[in-house]
Amino acid sequence: MRNKSLIFLLPVLLMSFYVKAQNKKAKFHSINSIGFVIGESGTDMMVQSVNGFAYKNVYSGIGFAKDDYNYNSYPLFFDQRIYFGKRNNAFVYGDLGYNISGKNKPGKEIYYNSYHFSGGVYTDFGIGYKIKLRKSYLTLSPGFSYKEINNKVGVVNPCLVGPCPVDYSSYKYGNGRVVLKAGVDF
Repeated sequence: MRNKSLIFLLPVLLMSFYVKAQNKKAKFHSINSIGFVIGESGTDMMVQSVNGFAYKNVYSGIGFAKDDYNYNSYPLFFDQRIYFGKRNNAFVYGDLGYNISGKNKPGKEIYYNSYHFSGGVYTDFGIGYKIKLRKSYLTLSPGFSYKEINNKVGVVNPCLVGPCPVDYSSYKYGNGRVVLKAGVDF
């Protein structure tokens, strides 16, 4: 887990050194969004917060989200945005990170005695537009997201003399879905 933390902190540290070396002023931004996740398994809500620094037309930050699509999870990710247009109102974004599994139970279609969920890859990319409010911006962004959840299920086989053997099955769930987000950029 420690190595994963370093992977997420490294891009932010490099961005801060780059900005300082340019002798320009970088601005801290917090982008807080709520959205709908739409896919084959239905529609769910998600909430996310991304905090980072903007320099000229580039924004880099670290984000955390609560994503209830199919299984509860908490993505932790690096976010990169590039703004363009006359007023830098349009943008493209990309997120890459790790999807931390929440407390979940396998579906009723699986018989089990024990289970263990673990996370996997998290990505999100798309386009967006920001609208100027008084001291902040309203952001609207459609995109495509993918998250992985892994599940290891154990079933105890009946036997006459214990301990009875346990058979384990592993499942890997990949959830590709459309994301529609609206947020506020401070």
